[in-house]
Amino acid sequence: MKVGIDMVEVSRFFDKCENVAFLSRVFTKKEREHIEQLSNQQARAERIAGKFAGKEAVVKMLGTGIDKGVKWTEIEILPNELGKPVVSFSGVTKEIAQSLKIKEMDISISHTHDNAVAICIAK
Repeated sequence: MKVGIDMVEVSRFFDKCENVAFLSRVFTKKEREHIEQLSNQQARAERIAGKFAGKEAVVKMLGTGIDKGVKWTEIEILPNELGKPVVSFSGVTKEIAQSLKIKEMDISISHTHDNAVAICIAK
């Protein structure tokens, strides 16, 4: 079993809500569309922080960090039809996950007004 966890302060992401360069570098097009559904800046910052913490938890679970060939946009976190976050990989990150023989993976993301936390567990 592999585990990764991360926690961030939501306030770090207020100025990033409209920062197209940051959003494009870190999130896929579908993730950006999911973020843009929210018009309230606090809610957007919380969603951005949660997704960011989720991606950090995933790279910690993979044991790579973001600087070992893994790109932010190769990790996509979107809700399924019930709202549960689901992770999918592409590119080098997908190859790393396959090399680690990851067959199952769950992620949980939670946030308050001030903090966002995510945990990723894989087998």
